[in-house]
Amino acid sequence: KIIFGEEKNPQKSFVYTDLSEMFPGYVYGPLRNELTGKDVWCSTYRDEITGEGGYVYAEPGIYENVALLDVASMHPTSIELLNAFGPYTENYSALKTARLAIKHKDYEKAGTLLNGKLKPYLGDPDDADALSYALKIVINIVYGVTSASFPNSFKDNRNVDNIVAKRGALFMVDLKHAVQEKGFTVAHIKTDSIKIPDATPEIIAFVMEFGKKYGYDFEHEGTYDKFCLVNDAVYIAGELIGRRQESDGEGNLYKWTAVGAQFQHPYVFKTLFTHEELTFDDFCETKSVKQGVMYLDFNKDPLRKVTEFVHVGRTGSFVPVLTDGATLWRIKDDKKYAVTGTKGYRWIERDVAANIKDLKIDMTYFENLRIDAFEAIDFYGDFGRFVS
Repeated sequence: KIIFGEEKNPQKSFVYTDLSEMFPGYVYGPLRNELTGKDVWCSTYRDEITGEGGYVYAEPGIYENVALLDVASMHPTSIELLNAFGPYTENYSALKTARLAIKHKDYEKAGTLLNGKLKPYLGDPDDADALSYALKIVINIVYGVTSASFPNSFKDNRNVDNIVAKRGALFMVDLKHAVQEKGFTVAHIKTDSIKIPDATPEIIAFVMEFGKKYGYDFEHEGTYDKFCLVNDAVYIAGELIGRRQESDGEGNLYKWTAVGAQFQHPYVFKTLFTHEELTFDDFCETKSVKQGVMYLDFNKDPLRKVTEFVHVGRTGSFVPVLTDGATLWRIKDDKKYAVTGTKGYRWIERDVAANIKDLKIDMTYFENLRIDAFEAIDFYGDFGRFVS
């Protein structure tokens, strides 16, 4: 097995750390599932089940003045702090340092790393960006295979609790409690980021210093003036950038950031938040299936005399229409299942729809998405006030 050009025995070179020494009270062990009556191995810390990946915490609601603070390269930093690859960790650190230097446009520093091997690719900004992305891919792949299910040069069989991700997760649990003890709400934690409503310069500085105690560097990515968290993975946030012109009506102008499919949908995003002009592509829905294949079934179209069953494959782009459409199915083991999100509507493929002059799009599909998004925000407060 080869790593960084040298032969490696992972059992000898990998350094395994018992995280309970660093985080007293942390336990990875069996926990009884009361529903099944069986023991499930999991991680617990400070009366929480942290899971085996990144830590996630959410207090859904509408907030203002929400500071977004991210740990710079959390998992790679954890590998460094754990010295996870023993004598090879230094090589991994050089990749991470080079990537961060390029990200921050410090090409001079990046050119001195890895014996100057990167310097020829730093003269052009586009080449530098491509190199930064390539380094990111390598760095993340190496982290990923430390907890892979298959044997590899970066995996230690003793590492059953994914200590690289776990160190960051346990740190975020400590950070959450520390911020709450300061009297602030922690609205959201997602692996390497924390969002704090009504943030002050003092609490931001506190988070920065708290991270350094554990070896992590936080970056203040920005502060959202408006923020609505729907669940632990979906939110919409706005940064105030000015006022609307009188001709556009009174109110504030925001730069909106949507995370999660519900608010990222272009029809929802444009009609509820940015008010940009809609284009044909905004009415095209990409659908895919992991098992089986998709078919368009025109047999139930009362306006169509010729029956037709059209093979699509595993991925396709479609438009919901009022006429000449088909139902969309996933076929597996000779059984039909409606493709997720398509039931109750009729569809045609994007390429076909693009060539129909008087295309009759079924707007109820998109309006239902818009209403659902509206209600998701309005559940926590007045939607009109949120976007004003």
